[in-house]
Amino acid sequence: MNANVLHRWLKEHKRNGRHQLVVHSGAGVLETTSPIPAFIPVQLPAAKPQPEAQEIKIDLRKGALSMVVTWPLSAAAECASWAAAILK
Repeated sequence: MNANVLHRWLKEHKRNGRHQLVVHSGAGVLETTSPIPAFIPVQLPAAKPQPEAQEIKIDLRKGALSMVVTWPLSAAAECASWAAAILK
């Protein structure tokens, strides 16, 4: 980014609370456009509650080999120890 552009934006933001976009029209006239709102609220669908997982799933891949390990959630500490030993 050009430092001059950044400084211009900062000056315009201090003066107007926003910077103005300049558009070159076909006739060679410069026009300023109305600023785009800083925040546009978007309505999102409600998230579906996920069922609580009862196991830990680990996907291991090396080249063409792949292995899926499932571990009971109740033995998470042992899974962490095993993973630490594998990663050494």
